[in-house]
Amino acid sequence: MIPHSRPVFGEAFQHAVGAVLESGHPASGKQVEALELEVAGCFSMDAAAAVDSGTSALMLALQALKTRQAVSRVGIPAYACRALAHAVFSVGAEPVSMDCGENLRLDAEKAMALAPSLDVVILVHPFGLIEPMVSAEWPCTVIEDVAQAVGGSYDGRTVGGYGDMAVTSFYANKPWGGAYGGMVLGSNDFSPLCDVVRQMRFADAAPFSLPYAGNHQLSDVHAALARTRMAGAEEETKRRRELVAAYDGWFGDCSSRPVAHDSCDNGYRYILRTPGRAGEVVEMLRRQGVGAARPVDRTLSSLLDDKDCHGAEAAWHDCVSIPLYAGLDDGEVAQIREAVLACI
Repeated sequence: MIPHSRPVFGEAFQHAVGAVLESGHPASGKQVEALELEVAGCFSMDAAAAVDSGTSALMLALQALKTRQAVSRVGIPAYACRALAHAVFSVGAEPVSMDCGENLRLDAEKAMALAPSLDVVILVHPFGLIEPMVSAEWPCTVIEDVAQAVGGSYDGRTVGGYGDMAVTSFYANKPWGGAYGGMVLGSNDFSPLCDVVRQMRFADAAPFSLPYAGNHQLSDVHAALARTRMAGAEEETKRRRELVAAYDGWFGDCSSRPVAHDSCDNGYRYILRTPGRAGEVVEMLRRQGVGAARPVDRTLSSLLDDKDCHGAEAAWHDCVSIPLYAGLDDGEVAQIREAVLACI
């Protein structure tokens, strides 16, 4: 079976982790500090705080935000992973579903109609596709989630620097993935909230005045893995974009059409719309040794019992994600091509 995702760890990763272990300091230290500086520089953000996961990053960003403003209603994409809703629930807020269009980005008209009722909006670049709504004028605080889109850009600017705050993930299957980890970043007036996150991530030293504190520190081992992945990210992105171009050539004229990519995307996922056949096509591909998957296992709108997100529900019935990562060899790519053409 060709897995849907497969990070590749070579000699550079072994050396990075070995150096941390030889230092005798595997907990949070110099590697974490270096990672914070590197990511803040990539996103042109003023401050950064590394934590133990992308979900923790989002939860702590919201908790920190609560120390300075109301966080009661939080807009989240309806077609996205459920970690977004769990993070919103964790701060006692209400997640509000925002529907998507045919291209899986937000339905701009519906989103802006909801915006005046929101305290915060979390904008996700879905599956590495760039969300143009990051450049819109929102009447609420914007948190940009770039976990799947690092290395991409929009309107000449690197993603990750559009929101008041940003979060990312270093989970193994993400573009900057090492094993585990996440980060909260802030710009301008929101940069001091990263100091609040630093306090919240270490419970034994956190002031009792904070609304929350836990143990969410990132280790130097995980930071070293993430830094090594970042060092090779440009080459991996180049390879994924080459595969996207090849897939477009093979599948672009089929009745099951690809979701449109842009040259500014990072090629994180390749998604086909197979009208009403997603479950069937996933099973057919798996029987042929290709680890396809639905991009999300359930829509957030259905989990939240929101029946007005018809675009997200259609995407759930239609969309299939096929393997797309730098570690695919030519034989695997040929197998994917033949299996997909047989199915669609």
